[in-house]
Amino acid sequence: MYLNTLEELISLLLKSNNEHWADWFNEVKKLYEQGEKSKSYAKALGAYGGMGSFNDVFWDLPKKEFDRLEFLKGQIWNYAKKHS
Repeated sequence: MYLNTLEELISLLLKSNNEHWADWFNEVKKLYEQGEKSKSYAKALGAYGGMGSFNDVFWDLPKKEFDRLEFLKGQIWNYAKKHS
């Protein structure tokens, strides 16, 4: 579930021309795949806090995809928080 959600999020980030956050979550995914689950969760959660964070970005996407991206953001946060 976590990997699929990350992959879909990364795809939407690339579609919205936000390579910085796509790269960030690619690293989250890579850590998880390498068995570094705690590091993956910590990196994922680190995206969400503070000024200029993942939560502060405007996503240049059609409404349906924007809503999906927001849903995926919540799913990743909740999963990482629960498992960290």
